[in-house]
Amino acid sequence: MGQLVGIVVTLASLAVTSGVAYSPEGLQRRLDKAKRPTSWQKRLDKALLDVDKNPQQRIRLLQKVAGDGKKIVSDVRVAAAEVQEKGIGKGHPLLLDLLFPDGTTARSDLEGLVALRKQLPELTKGLAPPTVEQLRAAAPAAPIDPTRVARALADLAGDERKQRELLQEAKNALRSTPKGLETPKYRVLRSWRAGPGALDGVVELRSYPPFTVARKGMGGAGFGAVEGGGAGFNALASYLFGDNADGAAMAMTTPVGIDVSGGGAASSMSFVLPRDAARAPPRPNADGGVTLDEVPARIVAVKAFAGVVTDGEVRRQRDALEAAIETDGGTAPVEAGAFSVLQYNAPYAIPWRRRNELAIVVSEVVAEEEAASAGEAAAGDAEAAPAGEAAGEREGREGVSSWYDTGVRL
Repeated sequence: MGQLVGIVVTLASLAVTSGVAYSPEGLQRRLDKAKRPTSWQKRLDKALLDVDKNPQQRIRLLQKVAGDGKKIVSDVRVAAAEVQEKGIGKGHPLLLDLLFPDGTTARSDLEGLVALRKQLPELTKGLAPPTVEQLRAAAPAAPIDPTRVARALADLAGDERKQRELLQEAKNALRSTPKGLETPKYRVLRSWRAGPGALDGVVELRSYPPFTVARKGMGGAGFGAVEGGGAGFNALASYLFGDNADGAAMAMTTPVGIDVSGGGAASSMSFVLPRDAARAPPRPNADGGVTLDEVPARIVAVKAFAGVVTDGEVRRQRDALEAAIETDGGTAPVEAGAFSVLQYNAPYAIPWRRRNELAIVVSEVVAEEEAASAGEAAAGDAEAAPAGEAAGEREGREGVSSWYDTGVRL
């Protein structure tokens, strides 16, 4: 530990460091090394912020970090020199990428805290204190039964399985992606930066296989509307936990999806069904408004964002994702204006660690060179074939499989 203390003392003196020379190639090598799983940045991040590490693992990670003392000093000097030369406004991107690279919890926390600066005022803007009539109409809270509480605590003390589950739930409040919950499988085809800023995030192009969802219509309610969002969530949770025609309970899954049609209204909320129940899912109650939908295979462009989901944040993320898709040029939205918001965490998860995603179903765009070659080939075929055959060939354009093809959105 003495070696680690020495590193801390050395880092404290770097505020007065000046004039560090480095080449663009050398800087890129530093950035590449920072992203490696064995970099001092990743190890330090896990040692301090990974909720799944035990004390022994944290100590070993810190010892390895202490062994990289020269690398730490060198990287911090480069970051400090960048800020000193360009100012915090233009120098902070390198500082973040070098000291808090993508994939670290610290980087995610920074992004989440920055997002909350806009989200929290938006969240509280529409809130109003309850009226006297509402308070009078509210049902009084049931009195706490001390005997029942003591019995529950005694059961917990003697049940190791419940203790593990409770510990898992407590840790999930600190995780970006909760553990112990089933989620649809997907494959990342590629990714690219969502914008030039250091905190603009990344866009992932994902390929999803088919899966089944339970769905509840939300009408035109916004994302924060109690009538649309709360009622939809409660109806779907009740179905999942056994309030269905078959009385069959299923495990909770993630994410919860809110789907928006091209018209801009929130159209439905959905829960993913567990895979072992998807082949023969329980029948929804006739009067519950819950339906079952098969989501076919599709390609989706996804941008993650932290914090709370507000109408304003959804608009910002949608604009950013649409701009990133257009700038990339390799894909295009299947349905203009349609998107989904996916939320992975329980309500009690700390806000800046919450994992949310804005998703748009896309199809791959044929490159201009390929399109030109295909056009020349088609023109040559048309000259040799009857006009009817050439027209038929033009009508045979293949579509892209997505849930929007059948009017179903997750």
